[in-house]
Amino acid sequence: MKQEEAILKAHQMYVYEISEQSDQENHDFDALWQSLYDVCQLATYGILDDLSEEELNEAMDWLKETQSLTKNYQNKDIYF
Repeated sequence: MKQEEAILKAHQMYVYEISEQSDQENHDFDALWQSLYDVCQLATYGILDDLSEEELNEAMDWLKETQSLTKNYQNKDIYF
């Protein structure tokens, strides 16, 4: 998946809607990735409870699929 395609897909997900959307200011892909990572982490630990399992799985798949497109998070463990 190319970065442009990944951005479009992320912006269509509910996880993005409830994220901090930090990519809006600087259009940085790493900021987008980190925003979705944070929401997934919070949802996995039950801190956020308004995500369905399907929405969480979709976001987790997106994180794994697009991690190689990041600059700063290529080696970050997705441990949740």
